[in-house]
This record gives sequence, structure tokens and C-alpha cells, in this order.
Amino acid sequence: MRLKSNAVNLNYLLSIAVLAEERHFVRAAARLGISQSALTQQVQRIERELGLTLFSRTQRQVVITEAGKAFVEEARRVLTQYDIAIDAARRASKGEIGKLRLGFVENAALHLLPRTVSRFRRHHPHVRLELNELISAQLVQALQEETLDAALMRPIAGLDALKTMTLLREPYQVALPADHPLAQKTAIAFADIVTDGMIIAPAKKSTYLLSVFRPLCERHNVEFTIAQEVEQLHAIIGLVGAGLGYTLLPRSAAALSIEGVVYRPLADPEAPQAELVLAWSANATNPVLNNFLAVARDASRQ
Repeated sequence: MRLKSNAVNLNYLLSIAVLAEERHFVRAAARLGISQSALTQQVQRIERELGLTLFSRTQRQVVITEAGKAFVEEARRVLTQYDIAIDAARRASKGEIGKLRLGFVENAALHLLPRTVSRFRRHHPHVRLELNELISAQLVQALQEETLDAALMRPIAGLDALKTMTLLREPYQVALPADHPLAQKTAIAFADIVTDGMIIAPAKKSTYLLSVFRPLCERHNVEFTIAQEVEQLHAIIGLVGAGLGYTLLPRSAAALSIEGVVYRPLADPEAPQAELVLAWSANATNPVLNNFLAVARDASRQ
């Protein structure tokens, strides 16, 4: 049955539910903080709207009818659902529930990503995380198109329109075959290794690496000699172990221990460092993002 008007609101439903519990107009009105006459008017108005009698009144008691029992049962469900809706809205506004779409570059998965995500899930267990691995250029585009909320990425060109926070700076290391003549050294000069065959990701994925080493190449008036191009980091290191060449990796990649591969720091003081930043749109409105930024900042300090 549809009501004839929108006169019945949640306060009226609450009044009916309380009266059903108290079975007494004076006590019910006191609980509700309204006058007895106001409560009586509310009940009468609902009954008129429904065309039903919800309560039988006598001088001594109020008896709820079968129609009233059915109405009160559903009214309580509506009131409970309303409370749930309010709680959900408040929690969502604080970023305690919802969804975070997080992009990341491959290298971030070795250290910063799992550390940050693990901490975030402990503090915000009811937020759903959607993770997406892309290269930095694709992450920039996804942030601009707002298909991602945040991204762990390299600081490449195109970040001017985005907000960023640097989470990690780490030196590059040389990964080379264990039987390479330079493997016996504790540190390797860039000039000694650069003319060897290098195993690297395709250009679209290695843009950042090539750009940060450009000044060092110009200083020594050399160019990288590319021996192989492969997509995956594990494959790159595997080919190093097979003796097909060397590669340059951030220090954290040394966690990928593969037989036949050794890691040595670069001896050059001016050698670049690899940076990982957290980037997000300046127009972001997702409350979950603020909580993630705080967690990421703390995780990066460990």
C-alpha cells in the first residue's frame, strides 16, 4: 500500500516503534521527548494515511493490533537501515570504507608496495584495494584520466599537473654475471662497465633509467650498448645470470637473488639515484586517499 502523502517520516516510524514497546502514551512520549498530544496526533495521522488501526486504546492500556505488529516490525527495519546508512556515510567521509585504485611500477612491488599496502590494510581493513601494474607513462595518463586514485611510480615528465610525494631514493647497482672480471671488485666504475652489452627493458619501460644516466653518459662521452631488450625484471636478471650481459638496477632489486648473478655498487660519486614517488591528482576527492597518503608517508620512513 502506498501512502497518500509523504507526511509519514522517520520520526513518525520511531514514535510507532516506541509506543509499541511502552504500550503507554505518557511513557512513550517521555522517551521520545514530545508531548502526549503530539504523539497521539502522529499515531492518528499514520493510521489515517494507512486506513488501518495500529493500536487499540482503552482507559488502562494500549494494545497493538495485528496490523500494528506487522507495521512495527518493518518500521524497525527501516530505522535500523537508516542508522546503518548514516554510519556508512560518516565512515565513507572519513575514508574508513570505500575503494582505493592504486597503480604501481614493477620495481615498487619488491619493497615499498607490499610494506605500504600491508600497513594500510591493518589500519583500514574495510577499504577495498584495486592494484594495477603499469609503466610510469601509463600511470601518469591513468591519473590524469582519473581511472586511478594514486600511483607508485618514477618521477618522469608529465607530473607537473599532479601532486607527488617522494617516498624512496636509493642508489643504482650493477648486476653482472658472477664470472665477470669486474665481479671481483667491491664497487664498479661506470666507465668500466658501460661499453659492455646491457640487458634492459624496451624503451617505453626504460625511459626513466636512460634519462637519469644521460648526464653520466655525456660526462664520459659514451652510450649504452644494448645487448638484449626484455620486458620482465626477472627475465632481465635471469639473462644476466646466463652471461648475456649486465644491467643497472635500484638497490632494492638485489632482493631478487638469482644464481650466477652478483650485485655491486657504482663507484662514481655522481651516479644517479632511483626515486619512487607517490603521485595523485590535484583534483582528487576520494577520502580514502588522504588515509593512504599518511600510511605511505610513515611506511617510507622505516
